[in-house]
Amino acid sequence: MRFLFCGILFLAFSLSAYAEELLPKVQRELRARKFYFGEIDGRATEETVGAIGKFQAAHGLDRTGNLDEETLRALGLPGNGLTNREEARRLEECSTCVLGYLQAWQSGHWEREAAFFTDVVNYYDDDNVDRDFIRDVRARESRRWPHRKSTMLNRITSLEPGHDDQGQVTARVRTVVAGESGPAKARTEDLLFRLQKTSQGWRIAAVKLLE
Repeated sequence: MRFLFCGILFLAFSLSAYAEELLPKVQRELRARKFYFGEIDGRATEETVGAIGKFQAAHGLDRTGNLDEETLRALGLPGNGLTNREEARRLEECSTCVLGYLQAWQSGHWEREAAFFTDVVNYYDDDNVDRDFIRDVRARESRRWPHRKSTMLNRITSLEPGHDDQGQVTARVRTVVAGESGPAKARTEDLLFRLQKTSQGWRIAAVKLLE
């Protein structure tokens, strides 16, 4: 996780145009249909998730809050061409991967966390870094903030059109960290995870803080 108050610069990189632009496009379409009245900011806010669910219910779709093929098609946006069952399975796998990663981060054990990354990662502001780079960042963080808790408040999951081995999870995450003494520090952040399907399952290929 990234903490401005901890003095460690944890970092952003280039994602695909799809990953950057899909959720803002969805928000614009939902606003045009009067389901959404918030900011066009690409964030997984409670209002955005609720608007997706209301739109799905109004169109006879499963109210998942995720951007599946049928929801995107109903919004006039490109989908991925998978069957409903296969798509639902992959969306769930992407969500589970990110949830598992947050739990591993919370544990403070790098060995658990490392397994969730691809060999090369676009990690906040640093492109194409390896796990050793992230391990060193984590070690500095753990020395300063040995106690931490992470809670995913909202998430929106989607697959990239034409690339059913690539997905993204936009998540609003609440984190609390504390040292051995002194008050705990809390922060709520919007994070964008880009996922890649590998022979070992879904892995995080990129993570970005949404400013």
